Parts: sequence; structure tokens; C-alpha cells
Amino acid sequence: MASDETLEVYQGDKYVGRLHDAQPLRFEYDPAWQERHLSPSLPLSQQVHVGDEVLAYFENLLPEGDLRHHLELCHHTTTVFGLLKAIGGDTASSFTLLPPGESPAPPHYRPISWEALEEHLRHRERGPLLSQQSEEARISLAGAQDKLLLMVLEDGSPAIPEGSAPSSHILKPDIQGLRGVWGSAINETFCMQLAAELGLEVAGASYQPETRACLVRRYDRVPDEQGGLRRLHQLDFCQLAGTPSLIKYESDGGPGLARCRELLQQVGTPAKDLQRLIGWFFFNLLIGNNDSHAKNLAILYTDEGPRLAPFYDLMSTTLYSGFSRRFAFRVAEEDRPGNIERSHLESLARAMRFQPRYFLRQGLELTEQMPAATDSTLATLATLGAEAHQGTEQTLLERLQQRLMSNCRKLTVRWAVGGS
Repeated sequence: MASDETLEVYQGDKYVGRLHDAQPLRFEYDPAWQERHLSPSLPLSQQVHVGDEVLAYFENLLPEGDLRHHLELCHHTTTVFGLLKAIGGDTASSFTLLPPGESPAPPHYRPISWEALEEHLRHRERGPLLSQQSEEARISLAGAQDKLLLMVLEDGSPAIPEGSAPSSHILKPDIQGLRGVWGSAINETFCMQLAAELGLEVAGASYQPETRACLVRRYDRVPDEQGGLRRLHQLDFCQLAGTPSLIKYESDGGPGLARCRELLQQVGTPAKDLQRLIGWFFFNLLIGNNDSHAKNLAILYTDEGPRLAPFYDLMSTTLYSGFSRRFAFRVAEEDRPGNIERSHLESLARAMRFQPRYFLRQGLELTEQMPAATDSTLATLATLGAEAHQGTEQTLLERLQQRLMSNCRKLTVRWAVGGS
């Protein structure tokens, strides 16, 4: 039976509307709110929304997988509303969710050192980092990987956001508990920096040596005039498509690449973003990122209008036996990367309404640029100092470089223009 509990939705200090703990889930805009819809599927032209569209938007704000299960156990709730009530603070959006009677408070941060964070990470139990937050902290960020939201201060030291205070960075330590997965932090740092070197426009990422973690700057938080942070609104492609996070892979019914192009055009992003989508697809094939699903794409609502957000969560998953061997998207019904031939790519190009030659050229240009970009990225990482660049990290980078160069050689032949 439905309860009469609610959560208040704010953008900054402005009241947006109310989420009701009903079956099905119900959201209603405040009549005075006319600035921006939460999602195209929840238009302002309709004050009250009920059902699948509401569920898809709010469910996609929650962590996934083991992280969500851990939160369910901690907070004795399995409902989307219950989990949002427990942790719905600094989400991947410009909106915050607060209990009735609680209005947005001035942001507060608890200073901490990188060394203390390292100690915290080293001695934590197998439970996710979210469990280490104080009872008052309501911190949420979509995704299946363990992560910690931080504010990095002007002097470079970290601080823990408290309550619903916005974070500036995401700290992503090595993935734990998956057999055969190691060195994921240096893997992600390298792949993110490699993408930036290739001009793909990604979230800023660096290797944080004390915590041996990947430190990602949030692109959806920008400085405001008061010296704080302003939240920018974003929607991942599952939210845009109205599908819950469990349906993020195309094989499960999630958005395919042709649908991703449609979503870009529906929100009115510039033509450059269509080219960026192609580059993202080929980059993931080249680095062996089989987990490049629709939730790893987002629309960012900037002051200049909607844009394809900087790319994030780029990592070579094929280095590890614990990840799927199949690509997250189908390429002309083929999802085994080793079987994707030129003809599959031409069919995909036509399905996405691109000229095949233009489409393939984007991939071939990346393979040409990859060796020099790889060398440059490795040189940048080497400046971290010997202590952060030894042992496990060094071994992983060597294997990753070998894998990339092998992929470039094989795929250049497979995609070559002479194939048709």
C-alpha cells in the first residue's frame, strides 16, 4: 500500500517539485517552477507525472549492482524512493532531493588529508565506500563501481562534502572483489588521458598517488560567482530513453547506437556531437572497453545549450577475465569485437544515418594517431614519480600498451578502405 511520504526536489535553493512514495511512483512540479524539466519525458506542460517515466528518471540516479544491494541492507529498503530518501544528496544532476521541511543549507565540507583517505581505503572492509560515510551523509552517484565524492580545495587538499553539498571530484580506487581485475585505477586514468590526448573531450582525470586511485574532475559542477560550485543538469542516455539502469545494455533492450544518435538529435545538440559519438564508439573498440553502454553517455545542459557531455568511465575491460567478452552495443547484430568487420561497420553507419566512408575514416584516423598518443600519455603518467609508477601499475601499463598496439594493427587491416 502506498505511503504518503514525499521528497522535495530543489535546484540550488529553488523549489522544483515533490516526489511521492506511491505505487506507481509519482512526481509533481510546483506550479511556480517554469525553468527546466527534469527530463524530456517529464515535460513542464504536464504538472503531475506517474509511472514508468518517473521511475526511469529517478531510478537512474541511484548506484547499481553490489553498491545498491549494500545500501538496501544498510538502510533496510529496496524501493527507489527509500534509497533516494537515504542517500539522494549530490546526484549526477542539478537537482537535489531533501526530506520535507529541510531546505538546501549552505555547503559544508570536512577537511581531510590524502594520507587519511589512503588509510581509510586500506582498512575498509569489503563493503562499498558509501558505508563509510556518516549517517547524515546522503551521497548518491549512479554507477556500479565503488567511488567517493570529494571537494578538492584550492591548495589541492581533499575535503568530504557533508549533507547535500556539491562535490568537485570523484575518487575511484581499484575495483575490489572481482576475480582477475587489478590496477583498474591506473587503467582508467590512462584511458581517460589517452582519449584527451586524441582530442575526444573527456572529464579531466589524474592518478592520485597517495590513494592509488583515479581522480576525476566533475564536468557537471562549475565555479559560481560566490566561490562555490554551481550544479549543471545532465541526463544519461537511459534517462533520455526512459529505460531503467537494468536495461542499459543493447542486448537487454537498452538504447543501441542508432537510438543514441536519435536521442542526440531530439535534444538538439550540434553536429559536432554526432562526430564525437562516432569517435567514442571507435575509441572503445580500440582500447577494448566492452562496458561502454548507454549510461556512459550523457547530455549536459550548458549555458550554451544541450551538449553531448564529456566522456567518462573509459577503461580497457578486455585486459581482465572478469569482464564480458562481448561489446556493449551490437554492430550490425555482431557484438563480439574480434568478429566486427568492415561490412558490419558500414551497416552500422547506414543505420546511424552516416556515410560509411565518413564513418570509417573516423576509426582509421584514430588508429593512425593512437601510437603517438599512447607514448605521450605514458610520458605524462611517468611524471607522477617513481613511487606511483612501479610494480602493479607499471605492469598494467605495459600490458595495456601492448594490447593497444596489437588492436591498432589488427583493426587497421580489418577496417581498411581496400575492403570494399
